[in-house]
Amino acid sequence: MRGEMKPSAALLLLAGGRGRRMGGEGKLLLRSGKAFLIEKILEETEGLFSEYLLSCAFGKSAETERLLAPVLRKWRIKVVEDREPERGPLEGLCRGLAAMSGEWLFAVGCDMPSVRKKVVLAMAQRLQGADAAVAELNGWLEPLHAFYSERCLRPAECALAEGRLRLKSFYPEIRLAKLPEAELREADAQYYSSFFNINTQEEYSRYTQKSPLTESGLFSIRHNIN
Repeated sequence: MRGEMKPSAALLLLAGGRGRRMGGEGKLLLRSGKAFLIEKILEETEGLFSEYLLSCAFGKSAETERLLAPVLRKWRIKVVEDREPERGPLEGLCRGLAAMSGEWLFAVGCDMPSVRKKVVLAMAQRLQGADAAVAELNGWLEPLHAFYSERCLRPAECALAEGRLRLKSFYPEIRLAKLPEAELREADAQYYSSFFNINTQEEYSRYTQKSPLTESGLFSIRHNIN
């Protein structure tokens, strides 16, 4: 598989959550050593994306730009702020879709530091004829590690307006390409690491201590229900 992606796409880092299971602190500023977790994502996927966006919570853009100034400058990341509070990652996705300059973006949570380049490339192969491409793992869709086209903006905005705040709430209105585990496994034997996210202090400690992550362990830890 070539180390390039067509069509070109933006990377959207979703960072609007308050991290209730992390003591109420946002996860955007979590570090591994001296590096922020988002830097792990940026470094692993370097060269894949044509632009970079960071979605932050309502009222937090100035603080985000101040605290992450060196990272934002290095990667030329544009910060987009939620228009209203407490609307979840769907609000962040809408903000990213509206702000991007191209047709596609890859949305990923800022608490998913183990994203794997080969997995992203494999998913990008399924964009033709689709409005979004999402992995299906263990019978569940993974909307916080997925490609979305500009055509998703209108149905996503409609879902928000109707109070349907789950990230998957607009999926019935779009053409959705679902990637089975077999395809991801063929691209990368450690594909499951790409979908690991940090929701608790225990998971954060496990990641920073570099504890090995197994496929069965991933699904016993959590499952994304957005």
